[in-house]
Parts: sequence; structure tokens; C-alpha cells
Amino acid sequence: MNAPAGSSPAITATRDGRFPDRPGFDRTWEEILQTSAAWRDIDCGQYLAAWCGHAPDHVVGRLAGVNHVGIYMGDYDSDDEVFGWNAYLNDLRASGRIATVEMGPSYISPRQYGTPGWWNAIVLSDGRAVEMFACRRFGSWADRSADERGRLMSHVAIDVHADTDVRYLLDVLDRDVDHLENIAFTEADELGHTYGHLRNNDSGTVLEIVYEAPRGGTGHGDGGH
Repeated sequence: MNAPAGSSPAITATRDGRFPDRPGFDRTWEEILQTSAAWRDIDCGQYLAAWCGHAPDHVVGRLAGVNHVGIYMGDYDSDDEVFGWNAYLNDLRASGRIATVEMGPSYISPRQYGTPGWWNAIVLSDGRAVEMFACRRFGSWADRSADERGRLMSHVAIDVHADTDVRYLLDVLDRDVDHLENIAFTEADELGHTYGHLRNNDSGTVLEIVYEAPRGGTGHGDGGH
């Protein structure tokens, strides 16, 4: 599958900019499944070329496929809204539809956009990984359009073959493409993950590059978002 240039994974809540209410959770869940399925098999080299206009062989050769999709679920007013979603995900885990559920505070949103946020990370029973993000409606973040907020938080995360590939790709793309900016890098976190985020300042979209050291368990939910 080839995703449209400049596009990011999105559901209705992403486009509306508001965190879904409890009656809307079932519909939101179905949209997340559909979005994850649509993005899991994209050609990463072609996506990179469309995303930033730069995909030389020495870059594409380090890409190993989609690690996960990140979906922005809109802004919330109370943490309880996100806790309710986490409880819903845990109910799905108990029923066998999700293998694992993890949750934590956002790393990027307070540092880059001046507002707190949360991530929920899941692995589906078929092995697909999905991360869901939400930010508090606060400060200058709330002044951005729903479209801009969705583009800044939703993203594709691409696997690479070695931990050193992450730093290499961040540095090369930041250096060689004027409109790309390296906004975050974490080396060998507590789970053995190395990852970083690039922002395309022309389109206002984000790409994550990630390496996961082999380990037991899910390998997801790094909390670096």
C-alpha cells in the first residue's frame, strides 16, 4: 500500500479534535482497527519519499517495515476521559481481543507543544501494534486547528535493522532536508528501545524511527511520545 503524500493515520476523533465520549468508544475502536490494517503494509521507502521528498538508497536500505501506527484521539479536558479509554482497552484485553495494554504520560507534548498528554499502547492478538495519543486542551495548543493537532501527533513508526540506524537516519534526514527537524531522540531506554521523531515543518507531520532490542513481552509502549 502507498499512503498519500503528507498523510498520517487518522480516525474521526483525530479530525474532530475531541476525545471520544464513552458511548462512542465502540465506533472509535472499529476505526482504530481499520486504520491500523490500512497502514501496516505500506512501502516504507515510498512513504518516506512522499513524506519528505528524500529517500536515497542508503536511507531506504536501513528501513525494515512498519513498527506501529500512532493515532491522535483528540483533546481532553479531564484525565478521567483517558483513564476511561484505558479501562475500555483493558476490558478488550480481558476478552482476548488485545494481547497487552500499557499507558503513560506523554514525553513530547509538554516539551514541544506546552500541554500534558497521555499515550495508550496496545498489541493486538495478531501482533499489530497501535499507539493512541491525547493532549489536554490547554494553552496555545488549544489555539491550533484540529487538523494541525492531528498531524503533529499522529504518525507512522518505521523499524530499522540496528540501534545505530536510528541516530544515523535522524542526523542524515535533518541535515539533508531543510524542512525536517529532529525533535526527540532516546537511546536504549529501559526496554532496550532506541527511537526518535522527525517533524516535517512544511506539512506539520511527524515520522518516528525505532529500533527494538529483542526481548520477551510486547516490545511496545515505550512512553516516548
